[in-house]
This record gives sequence, structure tokens and C-alpha cells, in this order.
Amino acid sequence: MTTLDTGSIVAIASAALSILAAVISGYMAQRSSKLEHRLQQERHRETKAEQTEEIISRYREPLLLAANSLQSRMHNAVGGDYLPRFLHCGDPEQERYARDFTVYTVAEYLCWVEIIRRELRFLDLGTEERTREFNRHLETVSRVMLLITYEHDHFRLFRGQQRAIGELMMVTTNAGSDCMTYPVFSSKLEHEPEFARWFARLRRDVDAFLTHDWNGNIRQVHLQWALIDLIDFLDPNEVRLTQNRAKLVENDWANRITAVPAE
Repeated sequence: MTTLDTGSIVAIASAALSILAAVISGYMAQRSSKLEHRLQQERHRETKAEQTEEIISRYREPLLLAANSLQSRMHNAVGGDYLPRFLHCGDPEQERYARDFTVYTVAEYLCWVEIIRRELRFLDLGTEERTREFNRHLETVSRVMLLITYEHDHFRLFRGQQRAIGELMMVTTNAGSDCMTYPVFSSKLEHEPEFARWFARLRRDVDAFLTHDWNGNIRQVHLQWALIDLIDFLDPNEVRLTQNRAKLVENDWANRITAVPAE
């Protein structure tokens, strides 16, 4: 048996320590790399969540106002007396406004939804609960518009039509994307046949509000309900909108019928 001298023992021990140090160093480096990767992912998620919240905050006001205009118009059309009073009043200007502004409220809402959709499409929304709830409200409104299970088809818009109308309504300003105003919308309806074509059926559908009963207008009722839920999400403390949050009930329609003066 060969006896190792002191120098050999020291060399072996030194080599072993070097190997151990390398293993430990490699382990610590790998652990540090994994920790840094995890921290980067967390920062990435936080950044995306902040970007998403910033976009939602930026467009909350115009979307909230558009949703309120549309729900208010649906409430009035089904349960109010504005359309029964002015849609066929004999004054062409008043009749056109009653019909076209009703359509404009639909188009304005769809425009802001499309703007937000474009802003959010490149963001990794992850599992952020608030964003999921926001998208759920938008999807509910969209589904009410497109469903074919309602008794009547008036004011039905399939998903592609919703997006197309939203795109048609978009304008670009120095501040970014915006929705065209009602005067511009009204002028384009009158002077641009290709633009007006997208809204022709909706303009005809406005008259259907007056010819159908509560069940015949149930799509518009459900649309108004879904919009109120969206408004409550966007403005839960009623800071921006303090009135007109009542959901339609069947008695509203009955009262409207009895309140319309005989001609």
C-alpha cells in the first residue's frame, strides 16, 4: 500500500475543496438566476397590470358616458315617451334626430369598446381579477347585441358588425383615438352612402320599438340591464354619474303606453 506524503494529501484536499466550492458556486448562481427570473416575471406582471389599469382609467370616462347614453336611450325607447312623441311627430328634423341619435348612441358605445380593445390587445392581461371582470361586462353587452334567441331581430348586431361600426366611428386626433361627434355622424349619414349603408337597418329598427310589446323589446331591456352593470363597475361610488341608474321593469312599458297622448 502506497503511503501518501503530506504534499499529496494537501493537494487532494485542495482539489476536493475546489470542486466543492465550484459546485456550491454553481448552485448559488443557478438559484440566484432563478430568483432573478422570478422577480423579473413578477415585475413584468406588475408592469402589465399597471399598463392595463392606466388604459382602463384613461378611457373610463368616455366609455362610461357612452354606456350611459346608450342605456338611457334604451330606457327611454322602451319605457319612456320621447320616441312615441317625436319619432312620428310630423317635424322631419325632430323625427330624424329621434331616429339617428338613437343609432348614434349604439355606434358611439361600440367605438369606445373598439378603441379599448385595440389598446389592450398587446398586453398580457394575466390573471388580474379587475381586468377579467371588466372584459366580462363588455362581453355581456356584446352577447346581448348578437344573440339570435330573442323573439325579434331589431337592433341585433353580430360581432363583426359591432367591430366594423366601432371602426367606422373612430377618428384620430393629436391626443390619440376618439369617437366622431354626432354632427359629423349625421352629416356622413346624409352625404356618404357607403357609410350610411352600415346603419340603414338600425335606423329602420328604431321604429320597431313602437310596434313591439315588452317581450318584443326584451333585447333592448337586457342591453340596458347589462349597461347598468357596466356603469356600476366603472363608477361604483356614483362619483361621475349620480342619476339614471334604474333598470327597466315591465311596469315602465305599461306606464309609457298609458302616458302617450292620443292623436
